[in-house]
Amino acid sequence: MWLGHIYRRRYLALRKEFLEHVSSVVALQRFARGYLVRLRMWRDAIRAEEQLWAAVEVQRCWRGYLGRLRWETEYERLWARETAALIIQRNLRGYLARTAVTGRRRRRARSEFEKARRRFKAAQKIQALTRGVLCRKRVLAFWRHKVEAATTIQRIWRGHRLRCRKYQSDRTSMCVKIQAVVRMFLVRSRRLQVLAKVIMIQRRWRKWLRFTPEAERQRRRARSQKHREAARTIQRGYLDAKNYAAGREEKLE
Repeated sequence: MWLGHIYRRRYLALRKEFLEHVSSVVALQRFARGYLVRLRMWRDAIRAEEQLWAAVEVQRCWRGYLGRLRWETEYERLWARETAALIIQRNLRGYLARTAVTGRRRRRARSEFEKARRRFKAAQKIQALTRGVLCRKRVLAFWRHKVEAATTIQRIWRGHRLRCRKYQSDRTSMCVKIQAVVRMFLVRSRRLQVLAKVIMIQRRWRKWLRFTPEAERQRRRARSQKHREAARTIQRGYLDAKNYAAGREEKLE
């Protein structure tokens, strides 16, 4: 409660101090908003002026380009008419000469190519047969070696696994026998302990019945019942006090 009183007083003092400076905060906000508005207006004006200047420059460049393009088109039209005839004549004469020469070269090259192609196919067929025989011999030897190695590894591994399984089964059977012996010993030991405890309890109870009168037994039972009632009363009072304290803390919060 004392800490709550101290922090509440600090909070109220801080709120009072904030309320004293409201006018200063409002003036500071007014100056900042005016500066931002003037800055935005100035930037908009600068942007509009730059856009206008850029549009004028683009129009000037585009009009100049169109004028030069019209002049160049007219000049090229006159020049193309004169050079087109010369180009057509030269190309036609060259085409006729190249056609004749290309026909002769093509027939000669075709015959040479057919000869070389037949030689290449024959050599390729011989090489394929030779490589097939050599490859089959090498692969067969390699395959036999791998089969022998795999068979040896399998034989060794199966023997190892059989010996491990045999050892594990023997070990398991021995563990089962040991567990059976230990469990038998524990059961007998527990039985003897239980019998000893039962005999001890019977002796104490018979001794109690033999040497303790009925009035003494009633007095001890009453004293035990009184102790239990006193413990319940203390527990009930403690719980009530705890609940009362918890309720007060909730109200204060």
